[in-house]
Amino acid sequence: DGYEVKSNRESGKGRFDIMVIPYEIDETAIIIECKHSKNKAVLKKESEDAAKQIIGMNYQQGLKDEGYDNVIGFGISFFKKQCYITKI
Repeated sequence: DGYEVKSNRESGKGRFDIMVIPYEIDETAIIIECKHSKNKAVLKKESEDAAKQIIGMNYQQGLKDEGYDNVIGFGISFFKKQCYITKI
């Protein structure tokens, strides 16, 4: 309740994986970029890469243009039942 979820839409210079947009403009919007890792050893690096992708591809710009000042991002990498999350 109170949020709209969008996936795989164009924003900035590419396509984000998941965006959680609040109905209230003063609430926090969330951008999530996901990676599927080939092994446990690269979970952290690929999570960091996903976070850098959010910044590098400027995914948050569309939300900023709509007036959302509070935008956070999470890069998440998965390997089997494990995951690593990097917040930006």
